[in-house]
Amino acid sequence: MDGFSITSERKEDITIVTVSGRVDSATSKTMDAELEKLIPTDKKVVLNLKNVEFLSSAGVRAIVKALKTAKKTRGSLKLASIPDHIAEILQTLGMMELMEAYPSVEEAIASF
Repeated sequence: MDGFSITSERKEDITIVTVSGRVDSATSKTMDAELEKLIPTDKKVVLNLKNVEFLSSAGVRAIVKALKTAKKTRGSLKLASIPDHIAEILQTLGMMELMEAYPSVEEAIASF
């Protein structure tokens, strides 16, 4: 998978943001901007990480910032379909205890 992409779609009152490719210091800015735009207005957001190949510390910061924004605005951000190699990074950093993560987008949606 080359490059980076981020898309969003609505399913009723839930926004699913799908990230693909490498989330590094360059691309994390795009992810951060997209989440900062959505979270204050779309109170229920699922971040689908299924196709993320690489997650740098800048990408982790963008996710943490989005989680803080969601809490501050009384919204909710849930992670879904985290690849094992990304889950390992988040687990090592102690992040998995701070966020709600689900094996699939469908399970994340059902948890609202």
